[in-house]
Amino acid sequence: MWYMTEKKYNEKMLDLQIRNRQIEIRQNLKVEKNKYRKPFKLPPTSKLVLLAAILLCLEIIVFCEYAMLHSGDMRAMYVLTGLPVALALVIWGYYGKAKAENTVGGIVYEAVMREGRGAE
Repeated sequence: MWYMTEKKYNEKMLDLQIRNRQIEIRQNLKVEKNKYRKPFKLPPTSKLVLLAAILLCLEIIVFCEYAMLHSGDMRAMYVLTGLPVALALVIWGYYGKAKAENTVGGIVYEAVMREGRGAE
């Protein structure tokens, strides 16, 4: 059986104390950094849906332009005429919803959840 001398024991204990102190300093530093960092909040789902609709319309426009350039066929223009109408309807619906939520009698989901009434 191997026994440690008192001098080696004290050296190892000192190393452990130094390492534990460094870990504690890193943890305290992380806590202090997080104290002043703004929390990341996701945008509301309705805005994400609006962004997805706009990106989808842009993707269709790019694809149709690509198809027109390579095939020389202008029939893809029929698709492009319907896109502004579809996008206008999506934006119109989004702003109508936002208008209803931001009135005096309107209801905002986040406000209800903050008040605690949404847990029922």
